[in-house]
Order: sequence, then C-alpha cells, then structure tokens
Amino acid sequence: MRNVYLKAKGAIAYVAVETKEGDNSIGTAFHIGDGYFVTAKHVLESNTILEVSITQPLTAITSYHNNHMSDEVRPRTLKIVEGPWFADGDVDVAVFRIEAAGNIPSIKLSSTDDIYQSEDILLLSPVICVGYPPIPLTTHPFQVAVDGKINALVRVRSSNYLTYIISATSRGGFSGGPVLDESGVAIGLVTESLVKDHNFVETGFFTCLSISPAASLALESGWSPNDSIFYKDIDSLAWVKLALPNTTKLNPHAHDASIYVYDDDRDVYVSFSCHDPDVVNIAESAFATICPLHERQLVESELIWTPKNNPPSSQLESAAIAARDALIKVGFSVVSERFSGGWKSA
Repeated sequence: MRNVYLKAKGAIAYVAVETKEGDNSIGTAFHIGDGYFVTAKHVLESNTILEVSITQPLTAITSYHNNHMSDEVRPRTLKIVEGPWFADGDVDVAVFRIEAAGNIPSIKLSSTDDIYQSEDILLLSPVICVGYPPIPLTTHPFQVAVDGKINALVRVRSSNYLTYIISATSRGGFSGGPVLDESGVAIGLVTESLVKDHNFVETGFFTCLSISPAASLALESGWSPNDSIFYKDIDSLAWVKLALPNTTKLNPHAHDASIYVYDDDRDVYVSFSCHDPDVVNIAESAFATICPLHERQLVESELIWTPKNNPPSSQLESAAIAARDALIKVGFSVVSERFSGGWKSA
C-alpha cells in the first residue's frame, strides 16, 4: 500500500476555509483529471475558501541523497476557476476545477456502481485514506496517510448510496479525502464519522461514502474522462434487485429476485432471476405488456429473453419499471436499482 500512497500523494490537496462563524477549518480534496477536484460538500458549503494547496512533491522522492525539486514537481497553491458544484440534497459531495492542472497527478475513480458491491467482495479489503487532519502543536497542514480495512458495508438513513466502515481512527480534516484500494483506485470519499449523542468524532466509526455520487457529480460538472479512466457502463441499461420481507429484515444487501436489461446499442437481452418460477413469470408478463419478448433461452446456465422489434432504451426502461412494480405488488421490496439511461446519454 506504500506504493499506492506514493503515486497518489501529489494529487491530494488541503482546503482551508473560513466558516460563516468566522472560524478557520480545513478539509481535503483530490484531483481526478483535467483540473477537476472532488471533496466533501460540508467542507465548502456556506464557507469562504481561503486556500487550496498541494503540500507534497508531485513525484515520489525516495532516495536519501535526492536532488533539489524542479518547478514541475514543487508543492503549489491552486486557483479555482470553476465551481464549486454541489450534489443535490444531503449527498455530501462537491466538485471544483482549478486552472493549469498541468502535470498534477490524478486519482482514478472506481466505476463499479453501488449495485454491484456486496459484503463478500468488500469486507476486510485493505484500503488507505489520505487527508489533512490538524495535528496539535504543528506549524503547517501536514498530509496524513492511514491504512486500514473495510469492516462493514452499511446503509445510512436518508442516503441512497452505500457507506463503508473503515478500521482507522476518524479525525476532522480527513473530510473530502480519498479512500484508495490496493490498485490505487478511489472507491470512496471521506464524508462523516458516525457518532451518537454528539460525542467526539474520534469515538465514532470512520466512514466513507461510496465514490458513485462523486463520479456522477463530476460528469455532470463537465469532467469528460475516457474509458481507461472511468467506464460509464451505459450498456447495463437497468438492474433492479428485490427482496422478500424476511430477507430485508435481516440483511439490507441481500436479494431474492432481480431484473436486468443489457443494451450495448447492438445486442439486447433481458434476464429475470428468482428461486420461484412463478415470480419469474410475473416479472416476465409485466415486462412483456410494454415490451414484447421472444421465448426464453438458456444461455450458459442463465435464462434470458430478447425483445421483439428492436425497442428504444426508453421503452426497455419503462418495461423494467413495470416488472419491478409487479413484484412489489406481490410482496417484494427494492434493495437497490440502477437505470443508466442507455445510449441516448452516451
């Protein structure tokens, strides 16, 4: 994980602000390319931005007898030229853009949407978090890196996104910083600590919000990466996971049925899955009322259907919603769902 840090450190900046009460505060932001930086909304909202600066050399210096720094790698103060843009509602994400990003390194964002994640994939995965929590008695903002593991995958009230519990001590100043996996990809964004009864931050759980809302806001704000930096996954047109009451009561991540629509602007197929064939028939019938289907086929142990008459993405999405609502009527509830918009938004 040390190599992960060395590659990422020059992409991470501190954000000094003055609050509306007149106090000084600090948070973290990180570069994702083309001058776009991601941070937490609460770091910036209602505050006056005083300074955004990178404190680390932009390339790693690991030799004991290193040469002096050149202009290209020297720490620097950045100038915001666009934004900040804020996510809607209670989603604690913000994006801004600086001028002359030049050779500032960037951190790749995970394109794995929340709907693909599970406890069996994430729990005990090693991660590092990097930020600028103030250190008492020090003279400057110092970059702090901590390693840990993902201890739990949770859903927080009023949030539509996943939250990860991290095995590190939560401290103010990490807010807005990236959580990086073993490959150096940002899978999360530090937003808040989960505490009870207004206890100290350090006594709570260190958490990060999944990176999905940050990626969405960056794209809406004009960030335009190629597929090697961030894969938008518009082929997965619709995916809905549903669960029965007993499953929902015990585990909010597990599902008993799913509806999946794939459309890569060339091939289209639909899949309904459940242990109960009657449930599959309900979903299939509801879907077919809006988008007629050919007979089901068994392909590599999976039942799939192909739609008739090459329907547009909007019709396929409406049919998936009809199938979802039909299952809700017979007692299922939605665990998670994703609608990409398809090729019309490509």
